Amino acid sequence: MNLKDKVAIVTGGGTGIGKAIAIEFANAGADVVVCSRKLDNVEKVCKQIKDIGRQSMAISTDVRVKDQVDDMTSQVMNKFGRIDILVNNSGSGKMVPILEMSEDVWDTVVDTNLKGVLLCTQAVAKHMIEKKYGKIINISSTCALGAIVKGQSAYVASKFAVVGFTKASARELGPYGINVNAIAPGRIPTPMVFEDMTKEEADEFLDKGKKATTVERVGTPEDIAHLALFLASDESSFISAELVASNGGRTNLMGR
Repeated sequence: MNLKDKVAIVTGGGTGIGKAIAIEFANAGADVVVCSRKLDNVEKVCKQIKDIGRQSMAISTDVRVKDQVDDMTSQVMNKFGRIDILVNNSGSGKMVPILEMSEDVWDTVVDTNLKGVLLCTQAVAKHMIEKKYGKIINISSTCALGAIVKGQSAYVASKFAVVGFTKASARELGPYGINVNAIAPGRIPTPMVFEDMTKEEADEFLDKGKKATTVERVGTPEDIAHLALFLASDESSFISAELVASNGGRTNLMGR
């Protein structure tokens, strides 16, 4: 699976799954633009990519803000003249019960996880249409298959919606040579997963996730990056509008 000289954008690329995908793509020969609100994180990833021998840009971008997304896309086009791959990975997840959910928390989660996918797709797809080629990969979640944790209503709603958006955009963009797919990661230890948890809660969360898989382990960001590489490659050219799971064979997909 070769991405030689392809140009990829990875949102939320400073840590966790996004960082692993950015590094995986660079190792496969791509030039990679990494975006996040936290510039210091993406600058570190940008340096790693350059050390691999590929070109990179680190851009501070809030995917919820159209002007910032459009500016990021313009910077990429000015530097590289093309965008072949977009990974919509920026995400937010707050553990808040429904009856305690504030509008601010709901809007933060849904706007990051869903509106950001729309804005980035709009900004990038028009350039892909001109080239009659593109790969768009949206990061959803195994919760969209039914493995739902209490307190994640905003997160779950947004990740279900990402799947619907993936299928709809694949239908619209397919005639222009653009494949659009989504990945459903299982339980992956990343900074976002643990930001609202104590150490004890995090340990329990991971232990339950391990026991719910057929392979008896939790996943790694690299597990998701391997799948993203396949979906970004030409070997997956006949795959579109799909939600592809990488979750260790979760056995509790109808809830708990």
